[in-house]
Amino acid sequence: MIANSNLTARALILASGPENPAADEIVKKALSEFVYELLELQRIDLGGRTILALLIAHDRAHSEAIRLDLEKKGPDKNLDIAMLEIAE
Repeated sequence: MIANSNLTARALILASGPENPAADEIVKKALSEFVYELLELQRIDLGGRTILALLIAHDRAHSEAIRLDLEKKGPDKNLDIAMLEIAE
């Protein structure tokens, strides 16, 4: 159950890059400027690479700002980050 009633949108955030133990913290820090709820997190470290998937609930009005922030901050940390809105 979502605690904040404004968090009606769902998005899948995918991040990948060279193996990095802090990858999930990097993505969460980029999201910290927004109100969101982490619904699920999956991580794979394989062959020297990190692949991270986060399912979040967020305010639909902030979707574009979240996506742009993630795309801007990812390369600074050597991560490719993409966000996919999930239709309900």
